[in-house]
Amino acid sequence: MRTNLIFLRQKAKGKRQKAKGKRQKAKGKRQKAKGKRQKAKGKRQKAKGKR
Repeated sequence: MRTNLIFLRQKAKGKRQKAKGKRQKAKGKRQKAKGKRQKAKGKRQKAKGKR
């Protein structure tokens, strides 16, 4: 029984690490998308000013 607890804890740690990685990846994607939106908005405004 004792050993089983150790393995369960290791398994849980792995799940936590995996979840953390997923969160970080998602955050990066969000930041990248935000930058793209801002860049596009700037381009639109610039084009509007030229007309």
